[in-house]
Amino acid sequence: MDTTSFHVTGESQNIQQLSPFEGPDQIYIGNGQGLPIHSTGSSTFISPINSKVSLSLNQLLHVPTITKNLISVSKFALDNGVYFEFHPNHCLVKSPGANEILLQGSLGPDGLYVFPNLHLQSSIAASSASCFVSNSVTNICSDVNNLNFDVKTTSVARACTRTGSQTLWHLRLGHPSSNVLRLVLNHCKIPIFNKNVFEFCTACCVGKSPRLPASLSETVYNQPLELIYSDPWGPAHIPSKNGFHYYITFFDAYSRLTWIYLLKNKSETFTVFQQFKLMAEL
Repeated sequence: MDTTSFHVTGESQNIQQLSPFEGPDQIYIGNGQGLPIHSTGSSTFISPINSKVSLSLNQLLHVPTITKNLISVSKFALDNGVYFEFHPNHCLVKSPGANEILLQGSLGPDGLYVFPNLHLQSSIAASSASCFVSNSVTNICSDVNNLNFDVKTTSVARACTRTGSQTLWHLRLGHPSSNVLRLVLNHCKIPIFNKNVFEFCTACCVGKSPRLPASLSETVYNQPLELIYSDPWGPAHIPSKNGFHYYITFFDAYSRLTWIYLLKNKSETFTVFQQFKLMAEL
């Protein structure tokens, strides 16, 4: 099921004509958690500007654990025959024929467009509505008690609250460093519950590790040159006085002695190894 074509609410009182939802589909939020869908229905409200116009929310899903009420912009526009018009300081919902304004909101201090006097025609009515604009209009999300419409560029399933733990925002924003994370959250004026708590991130450690951890070796070496480790290095940005750009080391696992050979070119590695082998076998 494509959840971007459905509306979502956390309160069953916001839904009229409630019926059980059948199927394994879930709503997925920003941290990847799946939330079960309990039932489905619809709801309506009267335009606060034109009392003769009733607007509907068809295919409204009841997800009890969701923290936002979500409304699909495309579906709302299609079902009601309206279109959205977004401006820097206000948002309008208009009828396409006469271009009559049916809903009008103003930009609030939190980046949301607030629609006052918007009441659902259900057992529990909402007192206000707002919407947050990003680069394109695909979905809208709302608070449980107040219809706070949040226009998203991603799917409805990825809507998330504007507050949370520092670790949760670290996951949402693609694992940035703690300094970058705090800078972004402060710039966007997003409050954090536990500012001083930053949980250990396993994904960051694995992603930044050049190789998987190796277990300790239980092999015991009893004589010199039984095992030799070799590791070339270079090129150096500045060559040595004699023009060497590389070096290669040979490390004896038994005695832990190390031999270092300087190289002008990496192609000399095999020749130097042959020289070391002859020296070691004398």
